[in-house]
Amino acid sequence: MSEVNNNNRMKQTSNGVKFFVTLFIITSFIFVGGSAIAQDQQVALPSAGLTPESSFYFIDRFGEALREFFTFNPDGKARLQITFAAERVAEIKVILETKGVQAPGLEVAQSRLQAHLANAATIVTEQKAKGKDVSQLAKELNDEFGSSKTALRQSFKAKERALETQEKDLKAKIREARIAGDAAQVEALVKQLGEVKAQKDLLELREKEQEEALEREEEKIEREMDKKEDAQKAIKEAEEEKQEVLDEAAEEGVDVPAEAFEKFDRLLTQAKELFAKENYVGAKQLAKQAEKSLEKVEEAIEDLEEAKEKEEELKEEQEEKEREAKEEQEEKIKEEAEKEAERLEKEREKAEEDARKAEERLREAGNEDED
Repeated sequence: MSEVNNNNRMKQTSNGVKFFVTLFIITSFIFVGGSAIAQDQQVALPSAGLTPESSFYFIDRFGEALREFFTFNPDGKARLQITFAAERVAEIKVILETKGVQAPGLEVAQSRLQAHLANAATIVTEQKAKGKDVSQLAKELNDEFGSSKTALRQSFKAKERALETQEKDLKAKIREARIAGDAAQVEALVKQLGEVKAQKDLLELREKEQEEALEREEEKIEREMDKKEDAQKAIKEAEEEKQEVLDEAAEEGVDVPAEAFEKFDRLLTQAKELFAKENYVGAKQLAKQAEKSLEKVEEAIEDLEEAKEKEEELKEEQEEKEREAKEEQEEKIKEEAEKEAERLEKEREKAEEDARKAEERLREAGNEDED
């Protein structure tokens, strides 16, 4: 009996060891994979892996839950949330590229991205409430998320450009179908064009909502940063945003005059002056105002692009009408010429017949006897 109990205890011990070894291997694989991704400086984003569009996405969530469970240090937990946020951005990028803005998984990834940043902000706030200096942690989290935020913005812009290309292609096909007189094809293409425009509107809405939500959580982290570094970051972001506006305008062939940035330049100059005087709070506020002033510049650029596009469409439509009128005129002239040629042909035939008859009469006249 004692031997049986010993055997049972040995089996239980063996099973327990196997369980913990297996768990250790799984968690080690998860942690090593995450670290390798984070250390790869050549990759802007980690691999998306499974996305919310996959029925096996729960495996990804389970793996992240394990990583959270085995991370005990608050700083480590906060950094892990930023790592997860980067993975969500990678998922959003893949979904936009492969499934589109209407994919259900996109909303899941966006919601989780916001939650990760909110969790990181909560950890920072709680640690400060406990009397810990979190300024360095807040800076590190903010800097690390900055690259993911940039990649997120680029993903939305890339999708926007892809939809704009589709829109232009469809408009060209619609014009061709109209020229060919294919009403059914025109109707089908117009329907597709409407769907693309709806996707553009939805994309803009999702991007705006995401940006506003992330900014709210970022602000919570930024409040815990060193005031000087926070102001430096605000000034840098404003300058980068201006350059991005210029780059996008150049891509669309829009020449932005210097006076369009007059308010921005004035506010940013004032921000830098306050920064030099060590008024970091005021410097940040003015830098944020400068960045916000760019929204009107972007709107004006979009209005100009739309106006130019409309002008081009009307020009093409006018040219098409002129071509149709010319073709109609040419067709009318051709018909009149054909009728005239037909009339002349008949008159020529009649003249030939008259000439033949006249020749016959002439011959007959020479053979007639005089009375």
